Amino acid sequence: MKGKLAFISLLLVLLLPSLVGCGVLSEFIEKTPSEIAVDTVEQYYQTHVYSEYDFFVCSDMALDVWDMLKAQGIPALIQIGNVETGAENITEADHAWVLAEVSPGHYLALETTTGYAVWEKDNPSYYQGWSFDNPREYKRFVELRQEYNIRVDVIEQLATKAQETYEAYEEEYDYYQELLSEYDTRYAGHPVSQVLLDAAMAYRDKIDAQLAVAKEKEGRYNELTELINEQQHELENVVSEMRGLTG
Repeated sequence: MKGKLAFISLLLVLLLPSLVGCGVLSEFIEKTPSEIAVDTVEQYYQTHVYSEYDFFVCSDMALDVWDMLKAQGIPALIQIGNVETGAENITEADHAWVLAEVSPGHYLALETTTGYAVWEKDNPSYYQGWSFDNPREYKRFVELRQEYNIRVDVIEQLATKAQETYEAYEEEYDYYQELLSEYDTRYAGHPVSQVLLDAAMAYRDKIDAQLAVAKEKEGRYNELTELINEQQHELENVVSEMRGLTG
């Protein structure tokens, strides 16, 4: 009996490399989470194409791979940042990828747009940035990022208009000052006559009208400044919510 067992053991030792090579035993050999993660992103890349033209961008691909890993029991995070230069502020993030938790507290970065894993020693930026636990949080972030961009554009437009209005106010106010100076030159200290008095009153009306024009420009500038402050306050709220979504 012992001889038979020894013979079977020897036979398995001799045949095992061949069985593994042809895939007969592959289904019985459990892969590590790292291997599963790498296989997943590679297989995904082979059947998907990154295309800005079709709006199938890194966000969509990262969400897909996150879902595929979850289906295989591997926890993962959706990560955003800047893998080329790094990003100090969440609003500077311009790329999304996946961090697969291959062991408790240890992650492997998966670049879904090119289908390969990125080790921390090769590019630390893939392990920096901001992470989301699930697609719901990330999609909310995308909505907020769109709102952020819109508000930034609005603030820039308001700031341009405010600058133009302020320059117009300065021009009108300078003209008002010129009229005051001219009034003093023409009428202050001169003998009073009815003709001179009428002319002075008419000139005074001109000064008052010019002051009204300057005040109107000043009021419009103040309104624009208030709108800018309101938009900046809302922008801060948006950024705060964006940060609150990340881990």
